[in-house]
Amino acid sequence: MTKNSTQNNANESTLKMDSKLSRNADIIFSDMDGETVMMSIDNGEYYGINPIGSRIWNALETPHTPSEIIDMLLPHFDVTRDQCARDVIPFLERMVEKGIIKSI
Repeated sequence: MTKNSTQNNANESTLKMDSKLSRNADIIFSDMDGETVMMSIDNGEYYGINPIGSRIWNALETPHTPSEIIDMLLPHFDVTRDQCARDVIPFLERMVEKGIIKSI
């Protein structure tokens, strides 16, 4: 994915910043050296996410909005809020599309 398409996705996001998101309870997951490996019971697909994605997954143990997730990540990375949103929003949207997380 190019930088421009990531920026367009964040700017044209279908995910609202105040939408509450939570984990799909039907996802089986395990931590492996800071990365998370998951399997969907519904479709039998496996997923792997890096340490930053794992941090987001762990935060979603309780429901949070995309805005809250961005606020949680900012103290740990040297990025602007806008840059963080451009990276986090498309990631969250893909997770919703795959049924890994859901809007509640």
